Amino acid sequence: MNLVTDNQTLVDLEFDKILEWCSKYALSKPTKERILNLVPQCDFDVLDERMDQVQQLKFIKEAEGGFPVLEFEELDIELRLLQIKNSVIPLDGILNIHQASCLMNSILEFFENSQNNYLVLEKVFDKTHKTLDIVEPIEKVIDASGQIKDTASIDLKIIRDAIRSTQKQLRKNFDRELRRLSKTNLLSDTKETVINNRRVLSVKSSYKKQFAGTVLGSSKTGNIAHIEPKINIELNIELDHLQIDEGKEVYRILQELTKELASHHWLIKAYNEALQEIDFVHAKFQLAKVMKAVKPNLTKDRHVNVEGALHPILKDKNDRENKKTFGQNITLNKSQRMLVISGPNAGGKSITLKTLGLFQVMVQSGLFIPASENNTFCLFKKIYSEIGDNQSIENELSTYSYRLKRMKKFLSLSNADTLLLLDEFGTGSDPELGGALAESFFEALYRKKIFAVLTTHYSNIKSRAVQLPEAINGCMLFNSVNLEPLFEFKIGQPGSSFTFEVAQKNGIPYSLINRAKKKIEKD
Repeated sequence: MNLVTDNQTLVDLEFDKILEWCSKYALSKPTKERILNLVPQCDFDVLDERMDQVQQLKFIKEAEGGFPVLEFEELDIELRLLQIKNSVIPLDGILNIHQASCLMNSILEFFENSQNNYLVLEKVFDKTHKTLDIVEPIEKVIDASGQIKDTASIDLKIIRDAIRSTQKQLRKNFDRELRRLSKTNLLSDTKETVINNRRVLSVKSSYKKQFAGTVLGSSKTGNIAHIEPKINIELNIELDHLQIDEGKEVYRILQELTKELASHHWLIKAYNEALQEIDFVHAKFQLAKVMKAVKPNLTKDRHVNVEGALHPILKDKNDRENKKTFGQNITLNKSQRMLVISGPNAGGKSITLKTLGLFQVMVQSGLFIPASENNTFCLFKKIYSEIGDNQSIENELSTYSYRLKRMKKFLSLSNADTLLLLDEFGTGSDPELGGALAESFFEALYRKKIFAVLTTHYSNIKSRAVQLPEAINGCMLFNSVNLEPLFEFKIGQPGSSFTFEVAQKNGIPYSLINRAKKKIEKD
């Protein structure tokens, strides 16, 4: 599979945090790993189907109801054992198979009885079918509490009857000895304890020679001896033998059951795969639910439009701090495919760029987005970003050198199927020279017919966006009266950096600001 993006872009856009968030809703380890390794792709039909699955599950959960609770264990170990001749699946593994089979039957029955059509979601279960051929053999030998039934075999019933009879006699003998000795001064205050699953009398050490039995231990101080009454020694040995026989018979029963289940290996494997697949869909639904996210609408036209876009990580943080998060409306299409965002620092330029970039990789990974349902996304074959300070100490690269290397990569790889996200475009060098080079890069990228979102303070980039027919300016609005950012994005005009106004608000002396203004006027 051709990679749509690189790891640096996914880290820049904090996509790894979204995947970590989503993975918390997965039930099985394989599903968690699958989510954490999720990467954007550009197969329209696959993505459309996967998002339809989430949408149908969302409708079931929120509108219809009645879908079985997903609760299961992965069956990878059990499936391996089923393929080994004379192998034995332990009791907990048998119970895992039973749980998965019952759950699958319930899910398939739900779809059978539903009045609605869920064809896309039902495709997850295409290789499975409802049957009691797995459940019944298990329930024949295992009871509702998850224990092997006495009636699982004739021999097991005989052994367990003997065990119960022996245990009854042991209790009777011990209680009689305890009552007798309680009338004497031989016992300590605790009177009895349990050692190696055997009830023993707690006898004062000074009297232990007066007592008939076997010493199985003593207290830490040595003041108390723990003694098994002589009358129970033979019975306990007999009980040990009976319990060994019980273990052997249980092993034989599980071996026979494993052999019977092995004939259904293919169906159990299909159950395992289907449950992990619905786990994957359910984890994405749960993420969408907590984000209040909606299904993206895919289009094959070169068009991206999103309204009320909320950066999910920022919104989660703001919600916890009781702060408002401002939704943004962003549009890219063939007539405005390069968007230049300007405005003051801390006004929201970078978060607007990151929101669109994150949404695009989420969409191309089959995830829902926290925005208005009025949204449209095309798919890009390449998505790259250059965001933040990526100075490399290891490679002895300055921030500017690193950015130049990234720009070289973008120029060589970019085409009409590319989305570039460039934050603080062109910064890192001499403002005049850096601005000139940034303008040349801008023009070169424009000629490649790419889609791009750039943030910048360079006036020449804003001016160039006005001159080029398929480029457009956008700005983060700013209240020039109280000098506060409005965190509202508007397409169609460049924004001011409000350098002097922000400086004044932050306490910089007016005399110094005035001298700076005169220098600009002089230049």
